[in-house]
Amino acid sequence: MLLIISKVLVVFIYIAVGFAANKLRVLPSESSRYFIDLIMEITVPCLMISSITGRELDGNMYRNTILTFVLSMALYLIMMFLTSLFADHVFRDIPQQDRNVLASAMTGCNSGFMGYPVAKAVFGNTVFYYVVIQTIANNLYLFCMSIAHLHHKEQTASGRQSSRREILKSFFNITTIATIVAVVMLFASIRLPAFVMDITTTIGDITIPLSMILVGIQLGGSDFGSLIRNRDLMITALAKLTLAPALAVLLLMPVPVDPIVKLTIVLSTSFPSAVIGVAVSAREHSNSRLMAEAVAASTMLSMITLPVWIIICTRLYL
Repeated sequence: MLLIISKVLVVFIYIAVGFAANKLRVLPSESSRYFIDLIMEITVPCLMISSITGRELDGNMYRNTILTFVLSMALYLIMMFLTSLFADHVFRDIPQQDRNVLASAMTGCNSGFMGYPVAKAVFGNTVFYYVVIQTIANNLYLFCMSIAHLHHKEQTASGRQSSRREILKSFFNITTIATIVAVVMLFASIRLPAFVMDITTTIGDITIPLSMILVGIQLGGSDFGSLIRNRDLMITALAKLTLAPALAVLLLMPVPVDPIVKLTIVLSTSFPSAVIGVAVSAREHSNSRLMAEAVAASTMLSMITLPVWIIICTRLYL
């Protein structure tokens, strides 16, 4: 248990470094876009390839890979229905569009910036691999299914068709391609030359500190006072960080699958709202500012809830 706590503490120290650097103007908020490009275009693809292709695939992993993806997709469908129902009943005094934005914020997960580094730093390469598989389902939700979620009970918006094409096009980025290539290499037992693997591993390993420093930079630019005072944002963040993973635990309890699959899915649902949801909501002409505030609020509160869920997952499944 002390080992788990120490690993979580290291991750959050990185966040504190980014937060302090932002407040001291060493890394201003404008620098976050460069961090995002560096992480998503270079370090994450290297992390994918080095962590996945270096594994030995056996029959159990075949089965767990398929189950992780299928169960994750099923959970997203359930979550879409429940979060829309929740938002419609709890946020009755705000417009339908804003309810849909908050429902989507409760559903999508920040598997990239938070998920990959936390999974790898705390649980190692095995859980990291399954988090990557879960992220494929997460991306399918964010780039495809969330479009319907954001337009729940709305009339067809002008420009919606072209927006859908743009978002589907953005799904095919270097991170997605690297994931597909890495999984294909794993299943085909293709190995990189040793020196190439060493370089790829070294670059990929800096993803953890860079991603957490980025989260700290993003939190440094947030107005914590206004976020805390916003009742709807606090309810959304608490639902995302407590009710969603608790629901995952309950739904997976009777399912006869490897505990590592359950750990992966529950852990993934405990991450804050997806950053990419802001871009998706903007392209769908939804309230992207509200989505950004929901992401900031859930990221802030995850500093408290995420360590708790890591400990719970460790007790339940390891």
